[in-house]
Amino acid sequence: MTLDPTSGRTDAGRLPHRLSEALDQFARLPRILVAMDFDGTLAPLVDEPMDARALPGSSELLSGLAALADTLVAIVSGRDLATLRELSGMGEPLVLIGSHGVEGSHYPTAPGADTAERARFEALDEDLAEMIRAHPLARIERKPHSLVLHTRGLSDQDAEAAVRAAEAVLTRHTGLVVTPGKGVLEMATQHVGKGTALHDLAREREVDAVLFVGDDVTDEEAFAVLPPPHVTIKVGSGDTVATHRVADEADVQLVLRELLARRRAD
Repeated sequence: MTLDPTSGRTDAGRLPHRLSEALDQFARLPRILVAMDFDGTLAPLVDEPMDARALPGSSELLSGLAALADTLVAIVSGRDLATLRELSGMGEPLVLIGSHGVEGSHYPTAPGADTAERARFEALDEDLAEMIRAHPLARIERKPHSLVLHTRGLSDQDAEAAVRAAEAVLTRHTGLVVTPGKGVLEMATQHVGKGTALHDLAREREVDAVLFVGDDVTDEEAFAVLPPPHVTIKVGSGDTVATHRVADEADVQLVLRELLARRRAD
């Protein structure tokens, strides 16, 4: 599905009518899961990944929803779990899911890496370290189960050259899940996916429906496995399978504020 990029905010401080109607129906359900991506959804995108912070007021809105009966709230991110905790500043009762579903604050134990995965990670890390010396403006982020090439803030020419070099490295490696995104190329040695993680959480907590908001390629998998009566919202422009769209992170706050008001009213 391709949604009209102009179909975001209809008026200053207002959401599209169709989205408002969907939120009204969603708020009336007995038990719901409200799930948010972090970067580009709660937090504006920045060149330096560790500088990302959610817009002021986001934490209060999510905490307000989580305090309501039968309302589960989760942040689902590609960030590793420790970094997601640090940057979001959020924790229980919210559920934090990191590394595209590999890590979760609700998991009884942290996922481990077996000998084969450790070998894949170390070999890839070594080759990428060599590659990055030829492209010093790009950066490699090391997560517990993936390595990420960051090119945000680079010129188009430098970014394309770094991605091509990383893709050449990948031809020498197997057993990886490679996911492009906005200024990133993630190479995972262990992968679950946001869609699978959300589906499993919703089933475990026996919710009636999920609202999920995201902005990037990795969020499309979750949009695809959450058809109506689930509510899926794409942030920003670009093709999407989400059923709704908003313009930016400020509009995401409007979604949360409207949902909180309607859930409290019911």
